[in-house]
Formats: sequence, C-alpha cells, structure tokens
Amino acid sequence: MARRVHELLGDPEADLVEAAVAGLKTIQLLAHYDRGVIIDSICDGSAVGQVRRLRQDELGGGCAWLSHGVNLHLALELARRLSLPLPQELLIYVIAVKDPHTFGERFTPEVERALPNAANRIAAELAALTAHTPGGKPLAPPG
Repeated sequence: MARRVHELLGDPEADLVEAAVAGLKTIQLLAHYDRGVIIDSICDGSAVGQVRRLRQDELGGGCAWLSHGVNLHLALELARRLSLPLPQELLIYVIAVKDPHTFGERFTPEVERALPNAANRIAAELAALTAHTPGGKPLAPPG
C-alpha cells in the first residue's frame, strides 16, 4: 500500500520506508523527518478495506490499536516526554482488516480489492496537503 501511494505521489524527494517495527523503533524511523506518514492496518469493526485517517488522540493508550502490536500512542507520548525528535506533522492512515495478527505475503481478497481506491485516496489527500504547505515535501528529511 505505501509503495503504491509513493508511486502515485511521484515525488523523487519523498522517501519511502517500509518497516514491520513497533513502538520506539517506529519513532526512530520518523526522527529525521519534518513530516511523516504511517499507513497500517486496524481491526476495529470497520468494514474490511475501509481506509481512514486517524488523529493521534484516536490511537488510544490502553491497548494496541494498530497491527503488529504497535501502541503508537504510548510511543509518541514517551518520545515527547523524553524530548526525542519527532516530525512536526504526522499523518496516520489505517485500512480495516479482519485479522491483523496473521502475516503473509499477500493481502486477503477483500483488502486486495480495496487497495487501489485506498491508495488513490491517501495519495490525493497527501498531494492536496503538500500543495498547501511551505516546501511542499510530505516525507522529505529536513534540509
């Protein structure tokens, strides 16, 4: 999904980092950027394949909302308390899945069908946001 969004953006200065990491390792990957985008799966009762953008306050602190056992809310809070570098702007997109704990090389058929529209939606939102910000680079490292 992230790879397709990156292709759709077509910005040679935007970095793509694909990682299956959790917690503070996620924060470490984001540390050198002014802006960051996280795309992950979520299992919250939404229709499988539904994509949406989450605010950081929607991540919740008590349980692991995102897949891979990532408790992003807690990692972000800890990074702030420790004054670790974080992007000034962090966008979080999730796509609903039935089972976020079973890993494989392929998406389920339901998610596979939803990917083109989901990638187009995310890329369009990022392009629109980038067009209205100074510098216009959603994922480029600080200069």
